[in-house]
Amino acid sequence: MPQDGIRYSYLLDDPMYLLSRHPGQTLAGHRDSAWIAGCENCRGELLQFCEAAGFSPRIIYSSDDIVVEQAFVAAGLGVTTMPGLALRSHHADGVVASELTEFRRRIYLATFGEPPDPPATTAFITALRTTTHALQLGQTSPPKTGQSWQPG
Repeated sequence: MPQDGIRYSYLLDDPMYLLSRHPGQTLAGHRDSAWIAGCENCRGELLQFCEAAGFSPRIIYSSDDIVVEQAFVAAGLGVTTMPGLALRSHHADGVVASELTEFRRRIYLATFGEPPDPPATTAFITALRTTTHALQLGQTSPPKTGQSWQPG
């Protein structure tokens, strides 16, 4: 729910990926797998996705560090989910990202106060929207479904 004085505007949908060591994986295919999740406060999306797929994940490891989570996956210790924007910043060798086409994170921009925004805020919003537009046009390389991906 919006709080008083906060304005929200939609930026983009961020695709979610299942990280494993094999291509073409699905959530349901890992109902019995070991899972890697964020802290108690950060694993809500993972739990929702798995519940929608008909199971509760057996969480064995927890970390809020995407590098550590991917290292666990690469070592064969479990599987996890991760948003596409996180994969743009780091993608470990040996980790395959399979897009979960039914799941997206909706990303919003939040600003405080009534318009007009201060010049620095306006410049930041313009830069953010320009980058978002470039992402939507595919001007940066997103992870390929079922394929290992390295940032460009």
